[in-house]
This record gives sequence, C-alpha cells and structure tokens, in this order.
Amino acid sequence: MFTGIIQAVGEVAATEPRGGDLRLYIRTGKLPLDDVQLGDSIATNGCCLTVTELPGDGYWCDVSVESLNFTTLGGLTKGS
Repeated sequence: MFTGIIQAVGEVAATEPRGGDLRLYIRTGKLPLDDVQLGDSIATNGCCLTVTELPGDGYWCDVSVESLNFTTLGGLTKGS
C-alpha cells in the first residue's frame, strides 16, 4: 500500500527514445533534490523510476518498453 504523500508536481522536460525504451527528464519544480542520489527511486506518474542523472533542476530516468506498454508512462510527452 502506498503510504507516501505527493510532495511536488513535476513536468516532462525532455524525452529521448532508446530503441523500444524511453529516457525521461523530469523537472521537479518545488521538490528539493538535495537528498536524492543516483539509483534512488522517485514515484513518477504512479511508477517508481530509478534516477540515472541529477542535472540540478530535475532528474533523468530510463523507462523500459515493458513499463511503457503497461503504465501511463507511454503517453507522456514534453510538457506533460
């Protein structure tokens, strides 16, 4: 059961197709990333995604084709 709370609403700043997979850059707005490290998971549109890069105002994560097919992540576009 999910017991966390929503701390901020982010925005898809960029998408990069990678074969059948997708790389997402999420700008986090008011969510502070001071305690986030590479490899941490952040709930993104209801799915836990692993942080692969931290450029400062958001995070990059990779989404597998399986996740794209069975979640709402496949419908995300820049600005979502």
